[in-house]
Amino acid sequence: MPKVDPGLRQEWKDAERKQFSLVVRVTGDLDTRSETLSDLGCQVKRAFRLTNSISLRCTGATALTLTRRPWITRVERDSIVKALGS
Repeated sequence: MPKVDPGLRQEWKDAERKQFSLVVRVTGDLDTRSETLSDLGCQVKRAFRLTNSISLRCTGATALTLTRRPWITRVERDSIVKALGS
């Protein structure tokens, strides 16, 4: 089971129809994983080869099903990252 913040998992359960922006870390080929995520109903936004991660949007219900995929190792909320001094 992938690492997911318990508070985020609870948000998915409480709002299964709400859209969430997430970053999922995966194992395997990013293109194949992106295609599979699209087939599962996710809107894939971007793939990050350096971290083997995929940025996506999906419902809370879909996010809960993603946690059962053995090739997903971590799921976290997608957020804006700022560099120091900016």
